[in-house]
Amino acid sequence: MSLALNDLLICCRQLEHDRATERRKEVEKFKRLIRDPETVQHLDRHSDSKQGKYLNWDAVFRFLQKYIQKETECLRTAKPNVSASTQTSRQKKMQEISSLVRYFIKCANKRAPRLKCHELLNYIMETVKDSSNGVIYGADCSNILLKDILSVRKYWCEISQQQWLELFSVYFRLYLKPSQEINRVLVARIIHAVTKGCCSQTDGLNSKFLDSFSKAVQYARQEKSSAGLGHILAALIIFLKSLAVNFRIQVCELGDEILPTLLYVWTQHRSNDSLKEVIIELFQLQIYIHHPKGAKTQEKGAYESIKWRSILYNLYELLVNEINQIGSRGKYSSGSRNIAVKENLIELMADVCHQVFNEDTRSLEISQSYTTSQRESRDYSTPCKRRKIELGWEVIKDYLQKSQNDFDLVPWLQITTQLISKYPASLPNCEISPLLMILYQLLPQQRHGERTPYVLRCLIEVALCQGKKSNLESSQKSDLVKLWIKIWSITLRGISTEQMQTENFGLLGAIIQGNLVEVDREFWKLFTGSACKPSGPSVCCLTLALTNSIVPETVKKGTEQNIYDVNRSFTLKESIMRWLLFYQLEDDLEDNTELPPILQSNFPHLILEKILVSLTMKNCKAVMNLFQSAPECEQHRKCKEEPSFSEVEQLFLQTTFDKMDFLTVVEECAVEKYQSSIGFSVHQNLKESLDRYLLGLSERLLNSYSSEITNSEILVRCSSLLVGVLGCYCYTGIVSEEEAHKSELFQKAKSLMQCAGESISLFKNKTSEESRIGTLRNMIHLCISCLCNCTKQNPSKIVSVFFLRLLTSKLMNDIAEICKSLASFIRKPLDYGEVDSMNDDIDENLQEVEDLSSMDLFKDYPVGSVSDASDSGESQSTVGAMNPLAEEYLSKQDLLLLDMLKFLCMCVTSSQANPVSFRAGDIRRKLLMLIDSSILDPTKSLHLHMYLVLLKELPGKEHPLPMEDVVELLKPLSSVCSLHRRDQDVCKTILNHVLPIVTNLSQGNMDTEHTRDAQGQFLRVIGAFWHLTKEKKCTFSVRMALVKCLKTLLEADPYSKWAILNVMGKDFSVNEVFPQFLADEHHQVRMLAAESINRLFQDMKGGDCSRLLKALPYKLQQTAFENAYLKAQEGLKEVSHSAENAEFLDEIYNRKSVLLMMIAAVLYCSPICEKQALFALCKSVKENGLEPHLVKKVLEKVSETFGYRNLEDFMASHLDYLVLEWLNLQDTEYSLSSFPFILLNYTNVEDFYRSCYKVLIPHLVIRSCFDEVKSIANQIQEDWKSLLIDCFPKILVNILPYFAYEGVGDSGMAQQRENATKVYDILKGENLLGKQIDHLFISNLPEIVVELLMSLHETADSGASQSTDACDFSGIPIRKFF
Repeated sequence: MSLALNDLLICCRQLEHDRATERRKEVEKFKRLIRDPETVQHLDRHSDSKQGKYLNWDAVFRFLQKYIQKETECLRTAKPNVSASTQTSRQKKMQEISSLVRYFIKCANKRAPRLKCHELLNYIMETVKDSSNGVIYGADCSNILLKDILSVRKYWCEISQQQWLELFSVYFRLYLKPSQEINRVLVARIIHAVTKGCCSQTDGLNSKFLDSFSKAVQYARQEKSSAGLGHILAALIIFLKSLAVNFRIQVCELGDEILPTLLYVWTQHRSNDSLKEVIIELFQLQIYIHHPKGAKTQEKGAYESIKWRSILYNLYELLVNEINQIGSRGKYSSGSRNIAVKENLIELMADVCHQVFNEDTRSLEISQSYTTSQRESRDYSTPCKRRKIELGWEVIKDYLQKSQNDFDLVPWLQITTQLISKYPASLPNCEISPLLMILYQLLPQQRHGERTPYVLRCLIEVALCQGKKSNLESSQKSDLVKLWIKIWSITLRGISTEQMQTENFGLLGAIIQGNLVEVDREFWKLFTGSACKPSGPSVCCLTLALTNSIVPETVKKGTEQNIYDVNRSFTLKESIMRWLLFYQLEDDLEDNTELPPILQSNFPHLILEKILVSLTMKNCKAVMNLFQSAPECEQHRKCKEEPSFSEVEQLFLQTTFDKMDFLTVVEECAVEKYQSSIGFSVHQNLKESLDRYLLGLSERLLNSYSSEITNSEILVRCSSLLVGVLGCYCYTGIVSEEEAHKSELFQKAKSLMQCAGESISLFKNKTSEESRIGTLRNMIHLCISCLCNCTKQNPSKIVSVFFLRLLTSKLMNDIAEICKSLASFIRKPLDYGEVDSMNDDIDENLQEVEDLSSMDLFKDYPVGSVSDASDSGESQSTVGAMNPLAEEYLSKQDLLLLDMLKFLCMCVTSSQANPVSFRAGDIRRKLLMLIDSSILDPTKSLHLHMYLVLLKELPGKEHPLPMEDVVELLKPLSSVCSLHRRDQDVCKTILNHVLPIVTNLSQGNMDTEHTRDAQGQFLRVIGAFWHLTKEKKCTFSVRMALVKCLKTLLEADPYSKWAILNVMGKDFSVNEVFPQFLADEHHQVRMLAAESINRLFQDMKGGDCSRLLKALPYKLQQTAFENAYLKAQEGLKEVSHSAENAEFLDEIYNRKSVLLMMIAAVLYCSPICEKQALFALCKSVKENGLEPHLVKKVLEKVSETFGYRNLEDFMASHLDYLVLEWLNLQDTEYSLSSFPFILLNYTNVEDFYRSCYKVLIPHLVIRSCFDEVKSIANQIQEDWKSLLIDCFPKILVNILPYFAYEGVGDSGMAQQRENATKVYDILKGENLLGKQIDHLFISNLPEIVVELLMSLHETADSGASQSTDACDFSGIPIRKFF
């Protein structure tokens, strides 16, 4: 042991000295020693090496705890009755002790978190729980917890579920304990952070913890204090989001219970804006859960209760008052004030209006329970205040007319806009005219007023809404046309107001889109004159006009002649082209230095190119429509930011079975056809003009080019414009790809890209120059937008091929070098700074990983090697520890590097099928070098991001990577997963990013060493995650990602030839593992597995049109159905015995939905298992309590897809088999009368017997159940013998196959043959058919022959067993067969 450590050890032992003065001296020495660089270095090294025999930080912490116990004990046993000064000095002493702990933790964890998490937590929990420790200790420990533990990612990931729950319980008890001394805000902040940690790192808090939140909200009402309430409600929001999927009913009931109190809190704390923000979010969440996607009725997926309706009406009234008060405050406040109301309040109001507005109800009397005080609400003799509220569109129209003040008007315009935008169907036909009239009257008033943009936005939504309505009466239409014409002309005049061009063009576009007004010549003039310059909104509006209208040849000019028209008269099409390209006087071209706006800002992808090309065509409208109908490229699809809760709402709606994704895929497949582009002709002179204009534009740029001054973005924009135009010409068939490559436009585009490449070369040596980073990032984004990796034939794909050919070898190599330079740039790691001793440990770990099975893969490695987030969490904006993948960790250079990596990956992937000027293999090797173990440090946020980008972007869908490169790409995967195995957010992200690799694993020769190596590496990681899942160490989000991986593996290897997971020395094929997720604890995981179950029945390599896919072999499908059905039932049976317990209602309902979804998917995708699946549904109605109305809904949709006229026909075609299996159950509960005949749309058993006796009686006869035959005859009031005669052909067909059987040794079959003989003898007997039987034979012979032929069946063990064609055999025989 070193001298420095020896000194510290002696000092630590002296801390336990009996004399206080000695201890005081040692504390000062202790503080000095734990700061000493040499001592710190030794303690760090020993802590990292995990060797217990040396003094390390944990051992020192244990000494410190003993010292604190000693001092605390002395203070506790001291005399209680002492002077005030003595009392003060004691408190000061406690503060010193407490601050020493904080100081020690700071010193120990300054460079990396080295103290053991559980040691710290134990100390804090014991201190906080022990009431004798007083407020000072408790407050300091709580601060340590919040700032030194919960804000450190390593600790965040190490806290177990049990510890999270204990923290939650302890701090909630403190919050609810009415004590003046407790800092409630601090306690609430801890509850907020703990709730977040528990819900992100484990499968969340149990639903029983809802009660704690309910008490906290009630407490806020009693105490009239909102201290910390904002944090408590923020925690509740996190909790409800994680709970809602599995416990929707309980979450709704909690909402019904606490929301009236929150309405009251709102009225008491009107001035507290931050609290109101959280309350709004909570109300919004409850509305999403009660009414997913705006559902209004229970049948459509809403959760309704009388209490909830009352809350909605009260909330509506409160929001109306709030919005009006905001307006009043705005009117009378001095200084400038924003007239708009915050978006979240408007969205909430729109959602509430959608629920409470009803065409039948104009006003309603409500009880205003939330305004009464707590005392009054307990006194039941005090009646709740009752008030009348106005509802419906009348209210909105009144507010839009009531006041001319913008502060009163604008909020209601915002509400109207949001309501119509989100719920177009909520605007009744009869209200369109009156609303439009009001908006029209508001439009001309106060032309430049602040309200005008809001009026225009509202009109846009009304126009789009009207365009969707097909059931308007003709008289109404004509009234509306008159109004729209007036609005159209006002809007045209308003275009000159630059601030409102976005809204004005938006409105014109919406009117054109809905065909509400004929496009007039005044409109076309906008795109030829100087009224406005080309901009995003104007170009989008022009696109709609060209798609919906025919362009006139010319437009008559007014008296004013603008500078565009001096030189010569152009056709309208050419004038629009010149306007777009900013061409002015013909002579002025060379001197004009102002660049066209289209080169100075970004426009929607290919929109300009499509317009320019269509303008040169004879049938401009048809070409524009061709472009608009082209399959959209995934990359360029406008990603509308889905609200974070949207997926959960979708899940709630799935349980209504109104829409099933596996059915809609087929409809989409049927619709998607590649439209021919042959037969378009071009105006040669217009095409030449366009070429001339574009060449002139590029010449100007090249002539004025300077590597230091010219903006590289403009060069790339111009270059992409040229190849975009060429690509669009190719798509329409006007130009061939070969002609395009040889064209002058292409050569100019090449020159422009070479100039742009020079800015990359310049940056190579100045990577730290901040000023260039932004420009370069924009340039790379532009380049990425020009590329397209999608498999569909569309203009984007052609343009992408052209753009790839512009990229020079120098440009690509320069970018690759910049990436290498930026990746190796030394920065601080995620958390506390680098620790030298750590590197050796990591290298050892990674080597260790090489030889491990998937089970050892994720064992504990030295945790010091995992980097962590945020050193103190002082900022209140971040709750808990930050995700290592958070963008906050990345500098501008880092973001540039990631963009460049994505660009290089896309180029390399796309280049495999296209000729390029660079060596794709070289670039790929340079990219893979970045993840070599000598460079990649997965503890750094940037390197983790780098690896994720390569995982996602490098493997191509269409053109896979060479297998040796896949091996290289997968090499770091196990060590990265091992390092971050406890970080659920990171694990989820990694699993979602590996999906593209799976398709690469099934390509090419399966027997090569590289292929086996790549598959082995990947499957080890997936196997390890599956093992962690079984040990309950993965949260639902990781399991969701794992199911997606398994699903993709099944698509790549449907026969499970290589997709086999080795867990604990045992092999499990993926098609065996996948059904197990049908019994997962989380509803969303189960539903994903149920929806994707078709992967066990079909070979998905043919695409995604389910009914057209190749079926898997008979035995595989049979096994898959048995496994899936057992697993889906398993979970349901576990909870169904607790049906009377309200807590299990959610679980039972969810499990039933999974079972129904799974069977429906099998029924639809597998002709082989169709009958079994249908029987499973019938059985589950009786056995598992599946709701018949839901089962019928599913069967109706499936039968319609199969081409049956109705549900009855579909069920009738399978009834023979269903009855056979039902009676085979040989259970008294499964008699014919208990058969779920409601699925055949029969309301009672008599109707069922009367319609189906010809199917039922033969099955009863072969079982000698003649009493039941008599019972059926009695119920339908027929003679039972005449029923036997009626059913004779089918009865005979149930008997004859047994007579034909010649096998020996099958005792069961011999018994059945004997039974058949007995039944035949009974039928021949004089009491029944007697001598009639011969006559029945002869008269029914044709029908008997047909029925016998229908009984022929090819068994699975005959030659057909190898067949995989779904049509080869029907799966299961209906009755005994030949």
